[in-house]
Order: sequence, then structure tokens, then C-alpha cells
Amino acid sequence: MSAEISRRFFLGLPIPALLFAPAALAAEAERTTRKYEANISVLFDLLRFTLAGTVTAEIDRAAGRYRVTMNGTGPGLTAQTHCTGTIRDGRFMPLETRSFHTLRGRENRVELTYDHGGQVVEYHAVSYTFLLGRRRQVDDLVRLAPGQHVDDLTSAELNFAAGMLEADPDGRFRITVVRRARPDNEDPDEVSAAGYHAELATIRFRAAPDAATGRLTALVDLTGFSSWARANQPARVAFAPDRHLESVTSSLILGTKFTLHLTPAS
Repeated sequence: MSAEISRRFFLGLPIPALLFAPAALAAEAERTTRKYEANISVLFDLLRFTLAGTVTAEIDRAAGRYRVTMNGTGPGLTAQTHCTGTIRDGRFMPLETRSFHTLRGRENRVELTYDHGGQVVEYHAVSYTFLLGRRRQVDDLVRLAPGQHVDDLTSAELNFAAGMLEADPDGRFRITVVRRARPDNEDPDEVSAAGYHAELATIRFRAAPDAATGRLTALVDLTGFSSWARANQPARVAFAPDRHLESVTSSLILGTKFTLHLTPAS
């Protein structure tokens, strides 16, 4: 919370929605800014990329709304993410998510609109494969079951910090997102001749205090977010004392490693 050498790579990695700074719980509106740095090494360090910038969260509990904005740059790379949503009974619910990521002149984009009353999510995305630059496009609607909660990664992180994220009976937290439907073990340059649809995907994880630091950590299967992830190589996610995201470390296919660190802006 979606880093590709091509537009697809940066769309697929869990950068856009994970890079934000949630505000502390408060009765009045708050504005919080944090700095982030994401480092990506591909093909066993043959290629390296760095993305750095700021993330600003504006949360107005009295008005029942929030907005999160991310802007970042790196050599040959820019990234922008804008998320808006509503707050109902303490739960953060996305209304619109727009992400744009450009690398070497190619732009990925993902646009989602959430109609919670109508129980439908509209999903649009354009991306390009890693090596050959093949285009993937999705324009679809996803229907929700009555009472079903759906998140983007921004609202999921905010809900986790606020203690509002759903949990299974076994204590694992549950996040349901809308993504591009894809087969298991999809190759980086694989393209479907039949086109693409959107689908719901549910991610579960268990958070526990780290033995060394005491901070909450979790091993998270990122295959629901990125076709570059593998289930047998979960990402290590660490949270700050206030339960907000602090770091992500992940090993992906093709000798790819991804790290993300967030710090308060000075």
C-alpha cells in the first residue's frame, strides 16, 4: 500500500497505497505529513531504483471524511496517489482512489470509485508488462454482498491503527480489496488475449510483538496486491507504537527486493 521497471512493475508492488501518513485519533480535523523512501533492486541488484517523497493525511472525524495524498520522485520515476473516503461509526471507508506512476515516460494508472450504498466498485487500470511493455487494461464493475466491507490499502491501514479492521475467529486480521483478476503464478510478460476483469481478493495476516523491539510485526502474503509476490515469501511488515505502518521488506520474483521506510516529517 499497489514498483515496476515498466509501468506494470510499479503498479504491481505494494507502494502506492502503503505510502501514507495517518493522523492520530482526534475529535477535530488533523493534518499529518510523513516522509518515505522506497528502494527496489531488480535482477539481483543489476538494476536499482529509489522513490522518495512525502505523504499527507487529512482526517476530519467531525465531518466524517478523510483524504490521503502521496507524491514522490526518483531518477526517471514519479508517483502520485490520491485517496478520499468517509468515516462511518469509526470505520474508514474509501470513496475514490487514484494512482499514477510514471517510469521512463510510461504511465501506470489505477482508478477506483466505491459506491457503498449501491454495493458496487468501479475499477479502471492501465499497466504495462515488465520486459516487453505489453499493455494490460481493465474496465470493470465489482458487486459487493450486502454489508460487505471493502478497502483500499489506505483505509485498511487506517482501520488497523484505529482497531476497526475485521478479524477472523482465529485472530487473523482480514483485508478485502479490488484488484485485477489474474491466474496464480502469472509471468511478468504474460497477457490475456481475452482481456481482463476485476475481482475481490482477501488478505489475512496475524500481528504479534517483535521479540527484540516489542513493536507489532506481521508476515503478509502480498500475492493479493502484486503478481510479483509469491505466497512462500511473505513480506515482513512493522508497525510503529501507534499501530501505523513503519516499514515493509519483501523479496519478490526475478531476484527483486523491495524495502519501504516511513518517518515523521521534521
